This record gives sequence, C-alpha cells and structure tokens, in this order.
Amino acid sequence: MIRFPTGKSDGPIPYIDFSTLVEKDCIHLEKRTSMNFEKSRDYCHGLPGGGDLFVAGDLTGMTQYIAIHVPDTHVIIGAFNKNGQNKWLDGRSVTNQESNADRSHNNECFQVKSNEMMHTHECNKKEYFLCQKGVEFL
Repeated sequence: MIRFPTGKSDGPIPYIDFSTLVEKDCIHLEKRTSMNFEKSRDYCHGLPGGGDLFVAGDLTGMTQYIAIHVPDTHVIIGAFNKNGQNKWLDGRSVTNQESNADRSHNNECFQVKSNEMMHTHECNKKEYFLCQKGVEFL
C-alpha cells in the first residue's frame, strides 16, 4: 500500500537554489539500485539525519543535476497523484509549469527525466530516486 500524505502544508517551501542543496550535502541521488515510490521513501527516511523524496523548489536545477549524473534516466521524486490531484509530499499542488501530467491518472507517482517536465508513472515501477536529507513529510 502506498502512503500518501493527508495533511496540509504551512505554505510553500522556501526557494533554495538546487546547487546550494548539493553544496550543503542535502541531496542524495540513489543510482546504485532502483526502488518503487514507497521503498524509495523508506530508503530516504533511513539516511543519517532522516530524509524524504525530493520536493522541488528549484525544478530547473534539479533536472540539470539529473542530466549530469544520470542522463536519459527516469528518477522518482516526491510528488504523486491521488484522487485526480497532483501534489508534492509537503501538501502543495504541482503547478502546470512543473508538470503537464494528466490529472485523471489516479494514484500514480511522479518521476522526472533529465531536462524534461515531470510526469506520472505507476507507483510500483522501480527507478532511481532523489532524496532530500533532513526532511520528512507525512
């Protein structure tokens, strides 16, 4: 069973340049093993200091990072579709600028490929994934 957050966010997360997150060692790109959405969240939670799947503030920086480190590869991130609503794990809505995913695909999760918009896929599909250290969402 997939854990989807149920709570509301206190508002948008502060914008932080993705390169700053990388420099401060707040990002972990798991590219040794592929996991599904649920297992990748568990993996991120188990990082030293905790963590969760990446929730975008700087989507452009994130896709450029993915293009450099795992080109032409899909990477799971912290967004999902539940009941026709595309949401980030922190409760914010995924904007049309972030993804043009069809909102009719219920109970799917998001992935991103280098320099592309986010799109949905089956939550049980195994891919590499991007963790953000030091955060944990419901």
